[in-house]
Amino acid sequence: MVAEWAKRLAALAAVLLLSSCYIPDKFRAELRLSRFGDYALSYKGDLMWAPMLDDYRKGKVKPEDEAEKIENIRRDLVRDIAFRKIESRGRGRFAVEYERAGRLGRVQLTALIRRDARMLALRSLENGAVVVAANAMKPSDAQILAELGLTMEGEFRVTTDANVVEHNATEVRPFGTSKVYIWRIENPLSPMPRLVMIRDPDPARPLSPRVSEQN
Repeated sequence: MVAEWAKRLAALAAVLLLSSCYIPDKFRAELRLSRFGDYALSYKGDLMWAPMLDDYRKGKVKPEDEAEKIENIRRDLVRDIAFRKIESRGRGRFAVEYERAGRLGRVQLTALIRRDARMLALRSLENGAVVVAANAMKPSDAQILAELGLTMEGEFRVTTDANVVEHNATEVRPFGTSKVYIWRIENPLSPMPRLVMIRDPDPARPLSPRVSEQN
C-alpha cells in the first residue's frame, strides 16, 4: 500500500512539474473579451506552488527554511506586474488577486500567469481566430491529484459580444448584446475551459501588419 502511494506521489510530482507549476483553487476568474480583441482578465483566489508540495512530500522543507522558500515563491509571482495582491497562506498556498487588460495583436499570446508558467492562454491567430484555453491534465494524472485530496475548485467566466464558434462551457447566459460563458470547475477531472471566437476588424483601429508583411 505504501509503495503504491509512493508511486502515485512520484507520478504527481512529475505531472505538476512538467505542466503549470501553479495550481488554481477556490477561485473566481473572468475574461471580458470584445469582438475586436480587447480584453480584461481578472483572477481572485488561491494558487498552490506544485514543487513545494512535492518538497513537503519528500520531507525537504525544514521549519527554519520554510519562510525563505515561501518568500522565493512570492518573488516569482511578483515578477508579473498584473498581481494586485499576493498573500501567503502557508505550505505553498497563496491568496492572490490578478488583473490584466490590453488588446490582442494580429498574432499574439498572453497568459495567466506568464508564458512559462501559464494556467490560461489567450491566443490570437493569423486567420482572425482568438483561442482561450486553460491547461488540462490527462485524466489519469487528474485522478492522481484527486486521490491525494488536493482540490481544484472555482468558476471561470468569459463575457463577449464576439462570434463564438466553439466552446465547452458548463452554461451560457445572455447579457445584453453579449453572452456569458461559464465554467464550473469542481475537481481536477472537470473539463478545462476552451473557447474559440472570430474577431471582427475594427475600422477605427486597424491592426498593425506583421513584420513579414511590411515593405
